[in-house]
Amino acid sequence: MDSDGLVARRLIEAAARSGASLIAETAAAVSGWAVLVDPTTGAVYSSPDRAAAAGISAAAEAGGVAGAGGVAGAGGGARARARSGDTDGGTDTTVRQVVGAALVVHAGPDVSAHRADLVTRTTAGLLEVRARRAEELTSAEMRLHAVLTRLLLHGETGLAAEIIGGLTSHATVYRLSGGVDPQAAYQAVWRALLPTGARQGAPTLITLLDGELVVVALHDAARDDGRVLRLIARSAERYGLLGGVADPAPLAMLAAAFAEAGQARAGAAAGHRLVPAAGLGDRALLRIIPPDRLSAWASSLLGPLTPPQRQALEGWLRTGSIGAMAQMLGISRGTARSRLRRAAERLGGLETPLALAQLALALRAPAGGPAEPAGSAGTGPPAALPTELVDAALARRWATALTEPLDTAQRIALRVWLGHLGSVAPAAGELGLHRTTLRRWLEEIGRLLDVDLSSAAVRADLYLALETLAGADDSPGALPRRGGRTYQRSAAP
Repeated sequence: MDSDGLVARRLIEAAARSGASLIAETAAAVSGWAVLVDPTTGAVYSSPDRAAAAGISAAAEAGGVAGAGGVAGAGGGARARARSGDTDGGTDTTVRQVVGAALVVHAGPDVSAHRADLVTRTTAGLLEVRARRAEELTSAEMRLHAVLTRLLLHGETGLAAEIIGGLTSHATVYRLSGGVDPQAAYQAVWRALLPTGARQGAPTLITLLDGELVVVALHDAARDDGRVLRLIARSAERYGLLGGVADPAPLAMLAAAFAEAGQARAGAAAGHRLVPAAGLGDRALLRIIPPDRLSAWASSLLGPLTPPQRQALEGWLRTGSIGAMAQMLGISRGTARSRLRRAAERLGGLETPLALAQLALALRAPAGGPAEPAGSAGTGPPAALPTELVDAALARRWATALTEPLDTAQRIALRVWLGHLGSVAPAAGELGLHRTTLRRWLEEIGRLLDVDLSSAAVRADLYLALETLAGADDSPGALPRRGGRTYQRSAAP
């Protein structure tokens, strides 16, 4: 058996490499397994990987990792009986509180209690040292995250790329606020998303801006893998935060995504602490279209556009304003109008609300997929949802389910309003309603559908659904009137 001094030296050398190496060396030193458990993220490091579940269970039993407080006992160490999932032999598992997490060490049957205790205490001490060293760098790193986030929000992607050493093409923005201790939540999210020695893949920016927690998860053109979302959701529950999540957006659109996340946060509540900007969740059109079909169709539709024209189009659709789009992209209004005009020429026009809704759908498509030619024209008018994306029967079932809470008058009013690109005055004129009445109807429609009608993605999906279902009688003139300028409405349930 190796001497205590040799075991300690190996642990010190492993700690100098990384936290993962230290946990692996700890497991080897006790001929068993070792897990570092964080109260928010679960197993940070595990050796072997299959021991993670047993480590989490042992930590929870010893001190309530899954609860609201610390890990293990107040004395810093505890002995807990091994769970049924333990298959590596031995009778006891040691759980020790360290740097806001739990170190769980399970020794093999041939390892003495002295050796197990020595290894556990040494590893815990080394983890403390690593944490203290990390704290010396954390303050500067946190300031760097704040600077990088502000640069990206102001469109300085080139400068941010120089600082980071390269950027991905897209990002997902989270904005959270509330809770009794925002600083504690910030520290917890920082530790959870950026464990020391485990920073791999695309960076995630975490900062406090004007008292709210902002997380910018950088990723490629496809949606991120969901790791950040899961961690943020758990943190929101643990610290009582309310937050919004924007749709993935190109870095040039980050300011618009930031605003979308803020709008989504307004709909968060205690039972639903993290709200997506789209607001449709499983009802979204993207859920019924195979990604490869959507990518190919979008590539064909958007293929004629240059990158600046595509940026301008997406910015305009997201913000609904040429001025806001120009400011976001750092270009003049004249340049913004020129890019939109050229985009319209290449796409055959941007005048119809149906074309704009389809473009909004195409801009949300995942990257990749060869472009496919548009489907051949039929004998009737083109479908709102092209048949190369989804068959007509499935499209109608989706549209019917989405708009089911609305009565006929509400569906017609919503369709007309969306047809006027969300402008109340011309929509009210076509409907024969007072503008105040139409606004009241729209508020009721938003409540019935449980959506944010200011979201560009929500508007696009709703318009495509309404156009899919529209028939000859779905017009303002087909509705019976009670008299004057008011439609006859059925009593609210």
